[in-house]
Amino acid sequence: MQKIYLSLVISCLVFLVGIPLQAQQLPNSSHIGETRSLWNPALTAPDNDMIVDAFFRMQWLGFQGAPLSGFASLQYPFIKQNMSVGGYLNVDKTGPVSKLGLQLNYAYHLKQMFTKYGRLSLGVSANMQNYSYNGADAIYQDFDDDIINNSRVSSFFPSAGMGFYYTSNTREYVGNAFFIGAGINQFFTTKVLVNDFDQVRQKHIHFNVGGRFGNYDSYIEPMITANLVEPGLIDVLYSLRYEMKDAFWAGVGFSNEGMAAIQGGVILDRFGNRYSKLRLGVIANYGLTSTLSKAGPGMEFYGAYHFNLK
Repeated sequence: MQKIYLSLVISCLVFLVGIPLQAQQLPNSSHIGETRSLWNPALTAPDNDMIVDAFFRMQWLGFQGAPLSGFASLQYPFIKQNMSVGGYLNVDKTGPVSKLGLQLNYAYHLKQMFTKYGRLSLGVSANMQNYSYNGADAIYQDFDDDIINNSRVSSFFPSAGMGFYYTSNTREYVGNAFFIGAGINQFFTTKVLVNDFDQVRQKHIHFNVGGRFGNYDSYIEPMITANLVEPGLIDVLYSLRYEMKDAFWAGVGFSNEGMAAIQGGVILDRFGNRYSKLRLGVIANYGLTSTLSKAGPGMEFYGAYHFNLK
């Protein structure tokens, strides 16, 4: 049986790598690992916690029309059925273009895979987005062009995604673990027409691999995350994080685009009752190259409420 599941994982990897990809249209993922379920549905409520969380990112604060993105979600595990579901309200705005969407995730978890505490998760997602263009927010040369000034377009389109995620050890602070996962977004979508022009939606791959090295009350987690749209458009995040159980976490990161990041957060145990905890974190990003440094720094904020259902 394990050979069958291993073959399934390998097949998913071959399928994801073999898909032709073009221009990036979705926000890149974050150094904050807890946000990965938006890009990979297999990571939806993977343990025994119901999760209510929110994420907000501001990029290039010194640049007019800079990207703003975020989401809020509710994730719920059905422990006895080995599955989980999630709902995400996400927003993304860059200059005159904005998107507001609702994403629904489903994941099924196969326990004791390859190791006693191993788990393989398979997930699918459905996304419904409203795509809007507002010419009043555009930056252009001809300020008297009424066609641009008065251009306002809105279009609705659905899309679908899928992914897998494997970890060799589901115990968070006990023992070491290896994890790997991949998700593909917009592998199925419809046309998005803006002024009769088709804004073709391209497939995006989110790949993640790393490890967790713990000693019962803390762990160190190195992680590599890649966002792929085509061979010439790959954003790779390198992260290193340290977490102390029910206390805090801190970490550093770097991307191949020349962005450095530092993050930190607090963990408030028994927040509300003895089965819950609150996680609050922030990331500061800064461009190390001359071009990115002129665009200004970026900030990310994350908050999550966990309630243990077991």
